[in-house]
Amino acid sequence: MKNKQVTIKDLARKLRLSVSTVSRALRNLPDINEETRRKVLELAEGLNYEPNYIAQSLINKQTRIIGVIVPLIATHFFSHALSGMNEVANQYGYHLMFCQSNESAHQEADAIQQLASCRIDGLLISVSKQTQDAEPFLKLREKGIPFIFFDRDLPHVCASRVKVEQYKTAFKAVEHMIQQGCRNIAHLAGPKGLSVSDERLRGYEDAMQQHGLQYSARHIVHCEKFQLNALEAVKEVMHLQPDGIFTVNDPSGVIAIKYLQSLGYRVPQDIAVVGFNGDPVAEVIEPALSTIVQPGYEVGKEALKMLIRHIEEKFTETEELVLEGTLEIRGSSKIKC
Repeated sequence: MKNKQVTIKDLARKLRLSVSTVSRALRNLPDINEETRRKVLELAEGLNYEPNYIAQSLINKQTRIIGVIVPLIATHFFSHALSGMNEVANQYGYHLMFCQSNESAHQEADAIQQLASCRIDGLLISVSKQTQDAEPFLKLREKGIPFIFFDRDLPHVCASRVKVEQYKTAFKAVEHMIQQGCRNIAHLAGPKGLSVSDERLRGYEDAMQQHGLQYSARHIVHCEKFQLNALEAVKEVMHLQPDGIFTVNDPSGVIAIKYLQSLGYRVPQDIAVVGFNGDPVAEVIEPALSTIVQPGYEVGKEALKMLIRHIEEKFTETEELVLEGTLEIRGSSKIKC
């Protein structure tokens, strides 16, 4: 017995019980006598019994494995989202299998295929900045694998999703700068075609228009690689002599503040800066960066809860949950008391 893995049949044979009785005792089902349950659990612990999930998946036609694909794991938002998912997975008895697309549509499609071959019960995905093709998701649907978008999505794919409101919070961020006296605000935007970037850009444009402020195409510089392009983008908009800069994310905002200070500008007195996401980096610079704080942890929790409901209840209708971010006003934009 010590030289091989203990099986549920071994437990049943030693206790002279049926395999189904031992199985129900191990799963803590209510129809098992307490004395029987105690004997089963004690023997299982004494023999170092571990469930054979592969065998169980063959019987139940469920692996209890959820696939998760994110553009980059090492970001504040996505790491918090994954933590939220992990809490729910532990609560409901599921296991998570993570993949990173590295902002590549090709790597993302490969990850979807690999996860599907692992017989996942469902998929949570936040798409890469390159992703436009719906084909990988249509193949998932053909295989009967439910999937849910979280944070980033493909608007043209009919699917359930859990998102953070991007448009309204971006509008609020720009409106705050206007209320602080800014009149010539530039926007360091994200990649074109990425849902969250497009919504933040739309919020910027509508806030400027509704407050009767002029802006041109030169006021908007797309950072296709986010903060990796931020420095060149700030240099480009400085030709417009802006009194405010709204950035697509916090690292870009931090880069903007450092560059402005290197030129001798005072932030926020000369130029106000507001970022987006709520990254810790926003608080370590002086002045601290005003930002939109996104509820990444809650997004992860709610997305997995929604997916588990789709899996266990065979829920087929699409649903959408939109969570609200909050504007955190700090020193980089607070001009008026």
